[in-house]
Amino acid sequence: MIKSIKLLRNSTTFKLAVAAGVSFILYELATFLFPILLAIGLAFALYPVSNMFSKITVGQGTIHLSRVVAIILAFMAFGMFMFFAVTFILLPLFGQINDLVAKLPDYTTKVESTNMDWLLKDPSQYPRLPYNFETLIDDAMTWVMGFMGGILRNLFKSTMDIIANLVGLIVVPFLAFYFLKDWRELRLMMINLFTYDTQPKVAHILDEIGRTLSAYIQGLGKLSLIAGACITVGVAILGIQFPLVFGFLAVMAETVPVVGPLMGAVPAVFIAYSQNTSSAFSVALFYLVFYQIDGNILMPRIMGSKIDLHPVVLILSLLIGAKLYGILGMLFAVPVAAVYRVLYKELWHSSDEPRPTETEQ
Repeated sequence: MIKSIKLLRNSTTFKLAVAAGVSFILYELATFLFPILLAIGLAFALYPVSNMFSKITVGQGTIHLSRVVAIILAFMAFGMFMFFAVTFILLPLFGQINDLVAKLPDYTTKVESTNMDWLLKDPSQYPRLPYNFETLIDDAMTWVMGFMGGILRNLFKSTMDIIANLVGLIVVPFLAFYFLKDWRELRLMMINLFTYDTQPKVAHILDEIGRTLSAYIQGLGKLSLIAGACITVGVAILGIQFPLVFGFLAVMAETVPVVGPLMGAVPAVFIAYSQNTSSAFSVALFYLVFYQIDGNILMPRIMGSKIDLHPVVLILSLLIGAKLYGILGMLFAVPVAAVYRVLYKELWHSSDEPRPTETEQ
């Protein structure tokens, strides 16, 4: 009987059923879990800040503060950062988004007319153009305008939804405070839910998930701030309107691997082309150089290799997240996929039989 139970537990069908059941429960509880996930993310982000405040160097000596005082100071620093962000970034950003959405049809018309004037100035130079080329240009411009408008509307709607649910989000800082203060006790409480012989495995899985999420959230925060600041300043220097919008798109693009840079660059190049056709190349080159530096230098140094997911897995995770929960789903898609990867690595092949080596496979 015991052997049959072990065989069932280690079977692929059973593991797939458990994975599907857990995914279904998470889907049904998504609204309830959202503040908890935000609190966990905030706790991971503030953890190094609270550690920094726990030891303050003054002259030749070091002042050691209690854990609670250090956490309170970390929240005060976060509050000051949010006040600055809302006052000097978020409110002006909303104004720029409204202006851009209102001017999109004019920009599209200008780009369309510019292209047609350039191409049809001497039609004999383009004998191979299809007869319906003008219609194709119209369709392309309509798609670009719809793509940009959809991104901006979804970003604005997601932000407004978060603000509208502010009452529910009030619990986030309180949860984050207790996660920071009592994380050791909470970890031990979760481990003790399992049988004695499985507790070491559970402890290892929790530690691995913690390291993975910590590296991702803290690294993503740094990369997003760098991208937002660089893109905002760079676009402003190049003389393109709405720099805060493109800086915000750059911040969001950092949360969307693989396709994020394209989503951030296309609107900027389009607007640059509509304002001044000669500046579109400069903007495209600026984005190309920045994202080469971001992907090949900044990301490996800051993020490391903790999120070791194949690009196909990343794209599928993003598509599923976007389909289920829109922008917020894309935001949480990568960390959720990273947690599933840890669980897969630690549990999928878990059995009483030794795993075959590469030569045996």
